[in-house]
Amino acid sequence: MWSWFAVCCSGLLHISAAYRGPRWQFYLFKPLTIVLLMLIVGAHLSVSHYAQWVFVALLLSVVGDVFLMLPKDRFVHGLTSFLFAHLVYIFAFWAQFDGHMVWWLPAMLSGLGVIVFLLLLPNLGRFALPVAIYIAVITQMVWAAGEYWLNTHSLAAGMALAGAILFMFSDTVLAFARFKGEFRAAQAMVMSSYFVAQALISASVVIAQGG
Repeated sequence: MWSWFAVCCSGLLHISAAYRGPRWQFYLFKPLTIVLLMLIVGAHLSVSHYAQWVFVALLLSVVGDVFLMLPKDRFVHGLTSFLFAHLVYIFAFWAQFDGHMVWWLPAMLSGLGVIVFLLLLPNLGRFALPVAIYIAVITQMVWAAGEYWLNTHSLAAGMALAGAILFMFSDTVLAFARFKGEFRAAQAMVMSSYFVAQALISASVVIAQGG
């Protein structure tokens, strides 16, 4: 319980610092929040391949966070790190799936991804292809989590799906803020949904292991 409380406090301190400072607090608590989740998931590494994949995805997310926080723009590096994190999550979710696929889910998600891409396209410029690939991958991640939940209807799968959906929401808001223009609530929306998404996926590991 205290470990989850620490995650919550760390995330709130980062979001607060994004608006009020100090800058050291902003830079420290964003990666620290994910590192704390890594410690929670790390307790299950020896008994769960699912935990191992989620741990790797969290590690890649920390790398992505650091790139995106650097004073000099490292957007592509951050995007690539999170792209690999999503690929690892995809593998983790599909590894839990053993049943019949539904095809309405990928169709719906693909349509949503196309709409988001078309809305962003006039402002993407040279980032059009990387963003298109990223949207395709995160859509696949939500699909994988959705199939996991539809197959098992377990609490762990439900939390993984909720986390994947929130991750997609966070990245969508981030993309609109970056390419369409910043707005005051963007940072709070992006980071709160991002932290909760990562926490839900991490919690799915704990629940899947029964502790």
